[in-house]
This record gives sequence, C-alpha cells and structure tokens, in this order.
Amino acid sequence: MLPRPFTPARLRHLPLALLLSSLAAPLVSLAITPALPAPTLLKTNGGWCWFQDERALVVRDTLVFGSVAGTTRAGGTAGDVDVTAVDLHSGRTHSTTLHPKFQSDDHDTPAFLALPDGRVLATYQSHGSGKGVTGLDLMRWRRTVRPHDFTAWTPEQTFPVGAGVSYSNLFRLGAEGGRIYNFHRGLGFNPNYLVSTDDGATFTYGGRLLRWPRPVGKPLATGIDGGRPYLKYAQAGDDTVHVVATDDHPRAYDNSLYHAFLRGGKLHHSDGRVIAPLSTNQDTTLAPRDLTVVFQGDADHVAWMCDVHVDAAGHPRLVFSVQRDGARGRGVRDVQIDGQDHRYYHARWDGATWRVNEIASAGTRLYAGEDDYTGLAALDPQNPAVVYISTNADPKTGAPLISTADQKRHWEIYRGTTTDDGATFTWTPVTQNSTADNLRPIVPIWTAARDRTILLWLRGTYRRYTDYDLDVVALLPGP
Repeated sequence: MLPRPFTPARLRHLPLALLLSSLAAPLVSLAITPALPAPTLLKTNGGWCWFQDERALVVRDTLVFGSVAGTTRAGGTAGDVDVTAVDLHSGRTHSTTLHPKFQSDDHDTPAFLALPDGRVLATYQSHGSGKGVTGLDLMRWRRTVRPHDFTAWTPEQTFPVGAGVSYSNLFRLGAEGGRIYNFHRGLGFNPNYLVSTDDGATFTYGGRLLRWPRPVGKPLATGIDGGRPYLKYAQAGDDTVHVVATDDHPRAYDNSLYHAFLRGGKLHHSDGRVIAPLSTNQDTTLAPRDLTVVFQGDADHVAWMCDVHVDAAGHPRLVFSVQRDGARGRGVRDVQIDGQDHRYYHARWDGATWRVNEIASAGTRLYAGEDDYTGLAALDPQNPAVVYISTNADPKTGAPLISTADQKRHWEIYRGTTTDDGATFTWTPVTQNSTADNLRPIVPIWTAARDRTILLWLRGTYRRYTDYDLDVVALLPGP
C-alpha cells in the first residue's frame, strides 16, 4: 500500500523533528529517464469528460476524436461540439463543429461508433440546466455522409429522452443483427438506452438499464446531492457489452463498484449467472447492488471508475480511483477539505474472481466541490500490461510533483507496466516538469495495429467542468 501524502491535517500530528526533516527533503525524486518525443498538438481549445465512449477511435488509417471548446480562442467558440480527424499517414487534421456554441461543458463530448461501411455515427447531448440552451431533453446525432470521409456530416437529428440526459455510449452487436445500443443517463437520472436497427438513421427508446434506489441502511449525507449511479461500458466480441456501475455520485455516497455483462438480451453476473432480462421499458427494479461486487467501498475508500476494457480472453479489466481521506468518524464527507489523497486501483476478472490491487498515488482532487475528480487513468486496450495515469504526485511515494520549470505543482502523465498481471506496476514519466497540467488520457482501440499505440490527453488549465482552457495533444506512432 502507498504511504499517505503529507496533507495539512497530517502535518499537525507529526513530531517537530520529523516535520522539519520532511520539509527539508526534496518533494519528489524521479529517476533520470531518456528524452521522450514531444507530444503533437492535435486540437486547440477542447476538453472531454470520461463517461462517454468511444470518445476516440481509429477508422482504417484515421484517428477520430471529439471535444468541447472551453473558451473562445484559436478560431473556436466556447461550447462548440467538435469532431477532429487525423490522417495517421500524412498528419493532416480536419475539425468539424457538430453543434456550435452549445454549452461550455465537457460533459457534452460526443461518443462515436464506426459503422460497417466506413461511415461514423456521433451522438451528443446537453448537460444540466444549460443557461440559454434549448432542447435539454434531446439526444442528438449526426453521421458522416460518405465512408472514410470526415469532412461532411448529415444534418443533426434529435430524439426526446427526458430531462437530465447526458453521457452517450455506443455499441453495435452483430449477433443481434447489427442492433445499436446508445446507453445514456436519461429518465429518472438513471442509465437508460436507445436502440437503432438501421445503423443510426433512426433511434427508438429501449428501456431503463438500472434504477437508483436510496441504498438500504445508508442514507445520503445531509445537504449533499445524489440519486444517480455512474456507469462505464466496454464491448467484447460481437455479442457482449460489459457494464461497471457505482452506487451513486461519490460526493453523495461511499461508492462500491459493481460489474455485469449483457448478452442475449440478459444481464449476467461476472461468473455468467443470469441476473435478469434486460428491461424493455421504464419499470426495472434492478439496482447497481444487484450486480457482482468488484470493490467494496466505505467512508475511507470511495470509488469512481476511470476506464474499462476487455482482454484477449474476453475478461474485463478496469482502473478506478479511490478517495482515502473521506472518513470523519461519523462517515460524513466534507467536500471542502476532502480529496487530498486519491489512489489508483487496477481490477481484473480472472474467470473465477475479481483481482483488485492498489497501484499508484493519484494525488489530489482537481478542484474543491468535486473532490473525487482526479487526473484519470486509461488502460491500453491493445496491451493489458500497460496503464496510463494522470497524477500530481509521485505514483510510488505520493510526494507532490513540483515542476522545475515553474516551481508549481502539476499533473503529469505516467506509463505503467506490469509483469504480474496487475498486482504491481513500474512507472515511467511520459511528461515531466511541465508548465501546464496533463489530464484525462485516452488510448483508442486500434484493432488493426496491436503493436502500435496512440495516447491522447488534455494539456492546459482545468478549473471546473464548465471552466477550462485545454488543448488536445498526443503521442502518435511513427510511420
């Protein structure tokens, strides 16, 4: 287990001699590493949340990703919902605005699905109250007009799904005749799904996936909002979608993590036992706690997932963050001072049980009020032995990362490798001594190039999900 960082609360309990010696020591000690290639700037003025997938994909020889402009600069306007295509041979990029001046809110990031004929479907939606935004109950989508051409898109179409819509996740199951699922937050602030049987030309309502009940015996903390589980998804083969869920928002509840998979119209436990048929209406009683427990949370172990993928054996793997400083004796969390000690965990299903290990320090929260927001972590879907993390602490020791370039603390990207199937990781910096923060890495699925990796992340300043100034950068493979 990692040592706990020197937070202000801990400093009060240190002996004076130990405190003085600690302050005199370097804040962080990093091994000298070979010079890394400079990241390529792919898109100025764009950010993303992490509950939409796929946010980036590779179609033949083109990288496609979405973003939402956080400010007005570099030819973009705050709230623009954009899609960017990068030719991996020539390096040429082309951006299209799917919806201009929508919301300056990274939750509006589009999700993408590659269609069998080479076209791409993009779905997106608003988030929250949306001052000045109309159609807050609408799922929106557009498709490319021609295969492998990302410069022309069909007009925007919409479908009313109810207030609170957010977070598109797109999957196409060939075993169900090419049926497309769009899992999203919708009715009741719960996970619902739309379906399309014509490759995204039209959508209809499918049903409610899970329902959030107030967890038995554990009421919400007074004055803290709640009432919505968070989910991430991953496809396995042509017939299966894996689901990972929390109890609620982590500022409202001491979250555990749960897993199930959808196959043949039924939800299954991790070991294959059937839980229930997939609901085809609004009336499901199935709750996150009815699924298989991956990680049991408590007041000092509050979980939120970062990424999930499926390995070559068809087994799910996930990385998630855990807040470790939330216990206050009565089990009540304080959003003003919590979030100073996050850890990253790795979990994998081995065919019989979940193997869960703490792997790195995630540093501190990004900002007060969302004290569970971390820099995030990403699995390499092509290589289960590799994980990328964003942290403002040394992954191994938890010591603050202070840049020699500006003497400020920044979030940096690290690459982790494991030789024991996720029990432990060795960490190598991808960025270091930066003058801006490096956040929210993504490694797109690239089935045609198992030995090549694209790493995307956001670089700049993040003050709030509606207040950020970021660019999209990447490490791209050589020709």
